[in-house]
Amino acid sequence: MFRSFAQADGLLESRIVILADGCEELSSTNKEEEGDDFVLNRKSNKNIENLKHGKCNKDKAENYRLYLNSLRREIRNQRHPFVPVVAWGSIELIELETRYGSAPAIDKAMKEIVTTPLVMICQHDNFFINTAPLRDVVHAMHKERGLGVGANCIHFLSTATMNYVSKVRRRYHIDLGDPIIAKGLQYPLVPLIFWYGRSHISYSDYVRTHCLSRHLPLGSHLEELLGEKQLNDIITRGINAHKEYGTYVLEQGKEILYHFSGRRARQDCDNQSWNKYKMSTCNDDQHKNLHGSITTTIHEGSFTVARFCKAVVPGLAFPLDQEKNQGSLVLHKKTFKQKCFHCGTKGHSKKYCPERKKLLHDQSTASIAEIIDLS
Repeated sequence: MFRSFAQADGLLESRIVILADGCEELSSTNKEEEGDDFVLNRKSNKNIENLKHGKCNKDKAENYRLYLNSLRREIRNQRHPFVPVVAWGSIELIELETRYGSAPAIDKAMKEIVTTPLVMICQHDNFFINTAPLRDVVHAMHKERGLGVGANCIHFLSTATMNYVSKVRRRYHIDLGDPIIAKGLQYPLVPLIFWYGRSHISYSDYVRTHCLSRHLPLGSHLEELLGEKQLNDIITRGINAHKEYGTYVLEQGKEILYHFSGRRARQDCDNQSWNKYKMSTCNDDQHKNLHGSITTTIHEGSFTVARFCKAVVPGLAFPLDQEKNQGSLVLHKKTFKQKCFHCGTKGHSKKYCPERKKLLHDQSTASIAEIIDLS
């Protein structure tokens, strides 16, 4: 993810704090081996390994500590990509002593670390796959509070927010109106009726007094705590209720962020997929141009996928059958009672939408795509 920061104009000139959450190391008492994982005290359900919830066995906890030690050295020695581009930029690692989870960790950072009027919160699983005009957004938000439209928080386009006006109209029957021209911005803004857990920039006091002014249970996420509340409030009271939230997405017409699912990738220890990609598609000049993008034929390799935009991520690989099967469509195992976020029809989710079948097939069989080098 850090490698993609070069796509956000001005981000590497800022103070960047990498917040490393703690983990809960499980005891080895009454251990039952189950392949690479194990379960402790199954009946009480208290000591079950769950990496997403920060619970891991001794070996994985030690590997995490070794990783943080290595990361600290990389930052200290300013090895690529951990290199500020100007003298006043900085990069630092702060390790939390115990596991907090997303929302409590953000709360701790806002109370003890952040002192600037604006803050950008970047999720660990969000890549910048196209240029984000961060510098322009920061200047505009500094110059006039709210950009003349009451904007408190600016998100960048992702798959979830592409064609957002039509999606909201189909699913929730809410008319967001035309995109809004805000002062100082090249691109218009579209109101968000849901607070997404995507990389975004906000006023720091807004984050403290609005986003974090609620009970933050251990391991919770603001998307669940704030996003659901905002969505239900606007559905109940109408779009005028959006003024109390002031969340917008910058409408650039293409995806800027890609949400990377850790469940879909594995470590590519020997980096074979990157070498295969480099040999088959890149010349030396392209390989050295770390901040640019190229257009070429899609090859098997270490790609993250967002429609027709792919990013090479060295050190990661995907099972080859994932890209081959991404156009296939399977049925829900259980009845789906909500409305599809793609077509608005009740009975299936976006993932299983029949109208998306052709789109997914076209993406998987396309011969040309934009490839962004995050090496």
